[in-house]
Amino acid sequence: MEGANPNIWRRIYAAGDTIADGDENKQAFFLISSGWVASGKMLTNGARIVLDFLLPGDVIGIGATEWAREIVTALSPVTIMELPGAPLETLLKAPKPLSSALLKSIARRNARIAEHMVSIGRRGAVERTAHLLLELAYRLEIKPEKGRVRFQCPLTQADLADALGLTAVHVNRVLKELREGGFASFRSGVVEIQDVLRLAEFVAFDASYLALRAAR
Repeated sequence: MEGANPNIWRRIYAAGDTIADGDENKQAFFLISSGWVASGKMLTNGARIVLDFLLPGDVIGIGATEWAREIVTALSPVTIMELPGAPLETLLKAPKPLSSALLKSIARRNARIAEHMVSIGRRGAVERTAHLLLELAYRLEIKPEKGRVRFQCPLTQADLADALGLTAVHVNRVLKELREGGFASFRSGVVEIQDVLRLAEFVAFDASYLALRAAR
């Protein structure tokens, strides 16, 4: 469905739909208007690695390099504004307000992916899982009520496993451990963190990587 701007297309996807399959020649920026999206890679053995979860307001560029081949999948009903064209050329030619917004979103995404690499490389299974739940709560701007936060989350245990470098069975055990420890629960599509400050202290969560530094 074409949007009001002839250079921007509004596209709607159902949960489970493939937005970009990694093998196509499409080049574009995707702005997530609503819904949750996973971006990642598919290995030759069929295993999937989730690099990042994209939420409303996030941007992802596809086709920037010949071998990027990033798989982009809708995790819930999703609406996307598609800006077609080579991402690098789009950044160079776009009006300054647009190019600035795109660059900021790219910087945030790079910071998230770097932090996820730290989690997989140096944090234990419980810590990396809790860290991701805290990150999602922070990105959704959920305000704690009496220290608690609660939010709808369409992720499956398989999605979490592919993002955390764990098996789905291991994720299940970790979530049980977090629940029994009074830290957090994830049931029926709802994440509830019982004490945000306590959990943040437990995993040494520092949200500064999610905020852009102001120019000096």
